[in-house]
Amino acid sequence: MDTEEVIPPVGGGSLMLAWQVRNKRVLVVGAGDVALSRVDHLLVADAKITVVTGPTVHPTIVKYNELGLLDNLVVRNFEMKDLLMYEQQGLRESVFTNVLDEEDDERSTELIQELEMQKFHMVLTCITDYDLSLRIWKKCKRLGLNVNLADKPKFCDFYFGSVYRQGPLQIMISTNGKSPRLCNRIKNKMLIPLFEDLNLDVAVENLSYLRGKLRNEIHPGEETDTIKERMDWNRKITDFYSIKEWCSMSKAKIDRIVNLYPELPVAEELNELNL
Repeated sequence: MDTEEVIPPVGGGSLMLAWQVRNKRVLVVGAGDVALSRVDHLLVADAKITVVTGPTVHPTIVKYNELGLLDNLVVRNFEMKDLLMYEQQGLRESVFTNVLDEEDDERSTELIQELEMQKFHMVLTCITDYDLSLRIWKKCKRLGLNVNLADKPKFCDFYFGSVYRQGPLQIMISTNGKSPRLCNRIKNKMLIPLFEDLNLDVAVENLSYLRGKLRNEIHPGEETDTIKERMDWNRKITDFYSIKEWCSMSKAKIDRIVNLYPELPVAEELNELNL
């Protein structure tokens, strides 16, 4: 290929990922409005949330704790040792001893799994004390912990965007920390009106059902060619119907569609499928 024909991606963005924190520990320092916003994001992701805060606690965070939605609410000034709150003493050292050795014994795997259960996978500071936030950031970097300082983009390993959600469908808008308010306005003024008449969560579940039935019953197997064949057909059938049609399709119709594999519906079959 002629390199002059290659148009490289434009840099300056972030790597947009769906970070899996289900049942993983996350520390939130502070308990005001910003902290509540962070906690709401984390509850959606089923994280195990610990909040450490001074005496002023947002009433909604108090209520969340009363409902058992928080793993822990610690009402006292933050201490640096809180970053290792749940870690067994010496466990981190055991995991990282001889970390470059190629030996992969069962005990080392167990130690890693124990540390994964005990350590904080995210630390979020939501306080107005900038000096304390910076000290927390430095300690997190020494411990290899991912950290976000509210309103301090250059000290953030990740940002929070504005999220539109319908069931399992999540769409995030980010300005890379430059204008969170604009993200919120785009969501409310553009995304919500665009999707409010569509049951997108039903479309997601329908296509998940189709993929599962294809993989488990119609064309099972983990060989490379088999996986490629499934993916190719799944891509074509997903595009064959409109998003609106997927939003209202019955499971019975999906069963009839997937039974056509590896073919796609034709005119006569479409009439039968719609019966």
